[in-house]
Amino acid sequence: MSTNNGGPRPESHVKISKSVYARAFGAEIVLLDFNRGEYFGLDEVGAEVWRRLEAGDSLNRVAEVIVELYEVQKETALADVLNLVATLSEHSLVSIEPTAA
Repeated sequence: MSTNNGGPRPESHVKISKSVYARAFGAEIVLLDFNRGEYFGLDEVGAEVWRRLEAGDSLNRVAEVIVELYEVQKETALADVLNLVATLSEHSLVSIEPTAA
């Protein structure tokens, strides 16, 4: 569950739940939530986002990496990263770390 009531922000960092196991399958990643017994699949771009989250990057930095790797505008990349992180948070796969106001 999110610890930031406003949802993810560009300067946010996330913490991956200890109950989540990630396994790469080719360019994709499958996430297993041990608490719920549910699987989640991330495509190639989602997998890159996950790797950057594991590395501790801010969401803004994650979007910058996506822009560098794929032909996408920064605004689009950032919106997609924020949406993905919000979804991951809704499923308790990550928690959004509080940011300074």
